[in-house]
Amino acid sequence: MKGTIHYIYSKIVILLMAILLQSCGGSSSEDTTYSLSADVTSADFSNEFLHESTESIAINVTFDGDGLLVGFASETEDNRWLTYRSENVTATSATIYLDVINGERLPADLYNTKIRLSTTSSDGSIFASHDIDVSLLVWNIAVSTEQVNFSATFGDATVATQEIEIISENDWTATTDESWLSVDVNSASGNATITVSAATTHASIPELSRGNIVFTEVSSGDSKTVPVQLALDNIYLFADSSAVALTKTANINANERIINISSNAEADFNWQATTNADWLTLTTIGDSQLQISANSDLAPINQISFANITISASDEMIVINEVIKVDFYHSDSTAENKLIEPLAVSSAMLSSPSLPLFYLAKGNELKTYHQYTANLEKSLVVSAAGTELEQLIIHPNGDYILAKAVETIINEDESTTEVIRRYRINLSDDSITELTQSNINYEPMEIIRLSGRYFVVTQTLEFADEELKLLYWDSANAYFANAIDTAKSANTLFALDNSTVTLKRYTSQVNDFGEELILTTLTHSYHPESLSEGQLINDFIVSNDEANIYAISETSEWISFDGTTFTDNGLLESNENVVSLFLEKSQDQDNKSGANYLRIDPTQPDGFYLATYDEQQNLSRTVLTEGEQPSSIVLSADNQRLMINTNTASTEEIDARIELITLNP
Repeated sequence: MKGTIHYIYSKIVILLMAILLQSCGGSSSEDTTYSLSADVTSADFSNEFLHESTESIAINVTFDGDGLLVGFASETEDNRWLTYRSENVTATSATIYLDVINGERLPADLYNTKIRLSTTSSDGSIFASHDIDVSLLVWNIAVSTEQVNFSATFGDATVATQEIEIISENDWTATTDESWLSVDVNSASGNATITVSAATTHASIPELSRGNIVFTEVSSGDSKTVPVQLALDNIYLFADSSAVALTKTANINANERIINISSNAEADFNWQATTNADWLTLTTIGDSQLQISANSDLAPINQISFANITISASDEMIVINEVIKVDFYHSDSTAENKLIEPLAVSSAMLSSPSLPLFYLAKGNELKTYHQYTANLEKSLVVSAAGTELEQLIIHPNGDYILAKAVETIINEDESTTEVIRRYRINLSDDSITELTQSNINYEPMEIIRLSGRYFVVTQTLEFADEELKLLYWDSANAYFANAIDTAKSANTLFALDNSTVTLKRYTSQVNDFGEELILTTLTHSYHPESLSEGQLINDFIVSNDEANIYAISETSEWISFDGTTFTDNGLLESNENVVSLFLEKSQDQDNKSGANYLRIDPTQPDGFYLATYDEQQNLSRTVLTEGEQPSSIVLSADNQRLMINTNTASTEEIDARIELITLNP
């Protein structure tokens, strides 16, 4: 209908234009010969199927007569795809422009019509004309993608091929413009599937290479170009822990740790570990592990010693090194249970991944406490007075904390507006940066590391950079994740979707030079078989090798995964009186993941306790708390201390205390 209205409208415009042009035709002299000429006798358009035409053809016309008439020749019928207009009109000349309309709606075919230019005397007795044959070729080489993206790591021998579906009714050819780019079909007639290959050996450094596949329609010579990108990523060395906390006290000896070393490269290569700290001993175990040991005889006592370990390639390779932070707390005191009270705090509490410190939000302040001495180390005002800090998220190496505060602004008309402020708190110098360029849509949950790079992940699995600028989001398949966790050694991400009560596993493709810095692929969705209708999973963790998932639910606490299949192994604690409240992941000195459940048994006088399970699901320790109702817990990075935030209702405010529990006395 739109095309028909446009056609009728154009006819009215043509009639008016003809009258206008006639009025410009000059005198009513008694000339007996009128003439008309144009600089072309034909005009040929070409347009790709399903694409709007942007081509315009100009025709320069000169005439000697009483005006200029423009219209379709009477013998033509199929002319609804063409329109014309005039510019630069004088008494003896004009420019006529031809334009294709509705070209995107026409089937692939050849269309013909004829434009007739005429001039005549005022009484119509003298006549001159000029015909212009106009054609439109709608050609069709439809491809299944607008761009081909290859992603690999520098040094990879090959990269997976990709296929393109071609839909055409005619003969066509396919060529490439780069030596590293090739197709297996160079010419065909009609529909076809071609395989596109990219070689990786041409590059001497990690980089982005660009090329094109050019499809040409043989009969018309028209072509369609499909851009191709080959992104060869940097090689990264990375540890499953970028920060390590070691501790030696009178009753705690946690001064060793084994970590896994990996890379994103296809081929294995040799690496080495070095440090400038004389109190550290580094021992490689096999090809992929490093043992870190602190010698308390060489480290100062009653203070924290700091060191860095550099993991680098042994050979001359283009590799981005890993730097691991190591902090060693050495004390001659005995680690005892302690209480910090009274406090008015939110549930925002977290521990440092390397230092013997933990952090609390109190109003608009961030408070730092020592996890062994219980001393208040510092208090830092972060947000405006009257606001509440919330949503504390710490970087995996402990460099900074992300925080949020909602500030109420009073407008000129005394109405109020709530403004979300997001901050990055640098823990080395206490500097505070407001992240004003953040464009995430939902609330951040955690900072994770995949293939050696850090990302902020939100509750709908948006991936953002450390400035909270959105990098990638599969919005078409988005949902609200109730919890997320990474299997650090396996380099995979797990998320809990309680709308369907499923655990979802994702692999990722990370590339510094790719069209997207990160892309994720959902590989598995699993609903535990033992869960009844209406039952939820309240929380979960995944072991670093992704072999085991531990959860808080009524019927399913241990789920094993062999890389292909999930198995629901039921409950770890069969006592029906026991209720699990919180779950934390630990990593022992042998790099084994543990599951730590804070539970309550109402039938027992001691009430709340921490139950720890090793990788064989054996109960390795049970530690009683001070018996108060917990609102949140965090586990220290050295796996030796449990911080419990307890809240009890008061008439004026929330009074709280923090319990510091020694786990391995």
